[in-house]
Amino acid sequence: MQKRNDFIIKLIENAAIQNGMRVLDVGCATGEVTQIVANKVGDQGEVIGVDMNQDMLHMAEENNQFDNVTYIQGDVYNLPKDIGEFDAIIGRRVLMYLPDAYKALNALKVHLKAHGIFCFQENDAINGGVGADNLPMHQKAIQYVWNTVASEGGDIHIGQKLYELFQKIGATHVTFTAEAVMQTSDDNDLQWLIDIMTPRMKTHQVVENDFTSEAFNHVLTQEAAENHSAFIRDMAFGIYGRIQ
Repeated sequence: MQKRNDFIIKLIENAAIQNGMRVLDVGCATGEVTQIVANKVGDQGEVIGVDMNQDMLHMAEENNQFDNVTYIQGDVYNLPKDIGEFDAIIGRRVLMYLPDAYKALNALKVHLKAHGIFCFQENDAINGGVGADNLPMHQKAIQYVWNTVASEGGDIHIGQKLYELFQKIGATHVTFTAEAVMQTSDDNDLQWLIDIMTPRMKTHQVVENDFTSEAFNHVLTQEAAENHSAFIRDMAFGIYGRIQ
């Protein structure tokens, strides 16, 4: 199975985010990507993670292992003016949750240095579950996840729109890539996702109120033991370019 951070690590490397850079991680959540970037820019660099969710930021601060990382609460549409400028602005699965991704990217542009880098990974529901014919409950889990994101106002097909968005904001030297996120019945993250998303699934009535992740995940375990199959979980889209 592709590891959770394989795609973003490769994207960051290809985007030439490197030692000594000052980088902003928007929608940083628990700081997983922030720390990957911190390791990349080294002691001479700096990374600021920004998110609206204070609970997530608290977890990020608790997990922080780097002296060159700072977390702040903020709105990507209206960041503090004193935050300064950055060599690169990155994000993973953040644009899909914004009501106006184009407006957000334009607002972020003012915080980039000349010829600075925009680098984003977004996942897309296209082909979600393909190949899971032998795993109907795994297929159901995938649909639960995407239905919840859609119910929350997320754009579950943002990945396909990234190139157009980058053209609209005037990005140059744009590289656009995508790959299928392949998983197997023996090695996937669906049980973890169902665990953490159950409250959100109930809030948006994607599942019944008596739904429990424990019972559902037990069914997934049984199905996986009986059917050893591979499937496409979703598609990961990555894009990076420079802003003049």
